[in-house]
Amino acid sequence: MKKRILFVDDEVQILKGLETRLRRQRSKWEMLFVESGQAALQVLAKEPVDVIVTDMRMPQMDGASLLKKVQDDYPQVVRIVLSGHSELESTLRAVPVAHQFLVKPCDAGLLENVVERACNLQALVNDDVVRRTVGKIDKLPSLPKVYSQIMEALADEDVSIKDVANILQQDMAMSAKILQIVNSAFFRLSRPIAKIEDAVSYLGFNTIKQVVLAVEIFGKGEDKTEFTDLSLEALQRHSLLVAGIASNMFDDKRKKDDAFVAALLHDIGKLLLAMELPEHMEKIAAALRAYGGTMHDVEKSLYGITHAEVGAYLLGLWGIPYPIVEAVANHHEPDRVEQQGFDILAAVHVADALACEQTGPVIKGAGPHCIELDSSYLDSMAIGDSIDTWRKMAKERADALSSGAPV
Repeated sequence: MKKRILFVDDEVQILKGLETRLRRQRSKWEMLFVESGQAALQVLAKEPVDVIVTDMRMPQMDGASLLKKVQDDYPQVVRIVLSGHSELESTLRAVPVAHQFLVKPCDAGLLENVVERACNLQALVNDDVVRRTVGKIDKLPSLPKVYSQIMEALADEDVSIKDVANILQQDMAMSAKILQIVNSAFFRLSRPIAKIEDAVSYLGFNTIKQVVLAVEIFGKGEDKTEFTDLSLEALQRHSLLVAGIASNMFDDKRKKDDAFVAALLHDIGKLLLAMELPEHMEKIAAALRAYGGTMHDVEKSLYGITHAEVGAYLLGLWGIPYPIVEAVANHHEPDRVEQQGFDILAAVHVADALACEQTGPVIKGAGPHCIELDSSYLDSMAIGDSIDTWRKMAKERADALSSGAPV
């Protein structure tokens, strides 16, 4: 079945140019072209659309306003915004409602890749309820102490890039959003950025501050920092510990950075479930308390999908580099991916299991619900001899984290 892609721009010539440049996609895309936000909403009211690509600056209803309506009424639709380099400030208005950002004039190949990737990601989560729910996400809860630290740091004229990055990477929600912005095609990077410090350096403090304010993910008292079944503090602690362990399994700097971010974000799906699908989390938590087992297996039994796929779906929509998305999606079942030796996915899988041995449960009142390391998988990766060393490192880092030291 063809994917339906809706393009919105008030300049007819731009629409005609897009139609010409994307002609080769007609075999797999059904493309619709309209000249206003109102016309786009009329199309959406009549028939389903998979992806919407809209200009930012339009009369009567601009791109941010249009995407907000799409998010509210048609959250399963992937939302992409087009804007010029000179429109950064206005484009940030779309941060809470857009999945991807592209800069005009947009290369046809880049646009095709972004739209195609968005369509492929929809196959990752086969539950329409979950897709609609993830589509509504515009902010994720952050720990209040981290919010206070970042705002205090940004107000300090002498703060360094490293200082800001160290605060941001304490929190998976902040880290995910910053990486979404910097990896958007708006900035035309020559390579994906997976290191928080590099993202801060590239974006600059002013943009970081604007993102914080625009997204409101750090809003004081507005976000759900307390959940009935999920311990946010335990989840953050576990994620930081996994990140510290996974990154130190590599000597190569690029792999260390990628492993840190992938591990930091590996359980972001749990945050989404607790925040947006509390009834799902309630049933999962009840089953874990009553019967034990692993959260992953309980999720598969109840819903056919897990927090791993849900988190990866959101990160993929946000344009987070693919190796990170792949590691998040498969960190409980790494053998689903053909691997060429020990890689980022394998590191996150092992680090997650080792960290779980050290940290308490993230589901309140339940047991550790950890996944045990698969000895045959370890043998296939030729890392069995390293496990004792890594387990010792996990213990040392868990103790350091408990004392307030960095992981």
